[in-house]
Amino acid sequence: MYALQTKNVRKTYKTRKKETQALKGIDLRIRKGEIFGLLGPNGAGKTTFIKICTTLLGKTEGEVKVLGFDIDKNEKEIRKRIGYIGQDSERSTYARLTGRENLEFFATLYNVNKEEFGERLEEFKRTYENEEIFDKQVMKLSGGQKQAIVVMRGFLHNPDLVFADEISKGLDPIAAKKIRNFVRDYAKEKGKTILITSQIMSEIEELCDRVAIIHEGKVVAVDTPQNLMDEIDLQLIELRMRSGEQVTPDFLQVLTTIDSIYDIQQENGFVKLSVTESIKAFESVMEICNKYNLNPIVSYRTATLEDVFLRYCDKKVSLEE
Repeated sequence: MYALQTKNVRKTYKTRKKETQALKGIDLRIRKGEIFGLLGPNGAGKTTFIKICTTLLGKTEGEVKVLGFDIDKNEKEIRKRIGYIGQDSERSTYARLTGRENLEFFATLYNVNKEEFGERLEEFKRTYENEEIFDKQVMKLSGGQKQAIVVMRGFLHNPDLVFADEISKGLDPIAAKKIRNFVRDYAKEKGKTILITSQIMSEIEELCDRVAIIHEGKVVAVDTPQNLMDEIDLQLIELRMRSGEQVTPDFLQVLTTIDSIYDIQQENGFVKLSVTESIKAFESVMEICNKYNLNPIVSYRTATLEDVFLRYCDKKVSLEE
């Protein structure tokens, strides 16, 4: 059984003047115990999809099964078994209560007894290592600290499936790393499933077993991060010009004559060269640099998840390439 299974999920928003298709037939299968990433530009439909799967928003068409339960028939059963971490930390907590009081209140709603709550609170304390977020009123916490309370709330009742929409939003790098470690341990040690969205590509690459990319309401790719990166077969040579060095149109024109270079991008003192044969291309590029009295700092890399994202979601890039 899959933790989440959707078939042809569609969502259309209607006004008097027009109809907007937010989702155009989403088919996904997420395995139990999997950390699954959902990537896409703003407005792609990620949050709409999550809200449908968490029973917060109705779908226009399609089928959704959460932990084996049909979303149209078993809404209450689904809500008992899932956790939800939304983007709006201000409306996800009670400002005049302390962090601890907020968690106690939501524990009561989820029928978490005092002993279980105490265990979960100690677990959160070990993860975050910052007592003040539990003792201060939420209204006096920073944005990142509020988000940490929201994250804890989502895991409070030991759910089998957690939907995390921008889980590290507003967190500083240290706090974000702690939350990522907690999420990974929660999924792997307890066999739980997590669906996570993020605009931080390194976070998705670090955490997720598989990734789906949503663009304009459709799933355009699904695979492991590594397979997605291997698929686009990108090799990139980057030239960073030193102080006083200028990139001339003539220099760029000569670079276009190198057979192993198929794309050239220039921005902010960098020249980025997409190549097919890195060693051959490097030798040719250095010869041309010497000819133009340039001594750039040279780096080489293969595809990143950001490159995959841009390949599928940047309208300037053809998906047929």
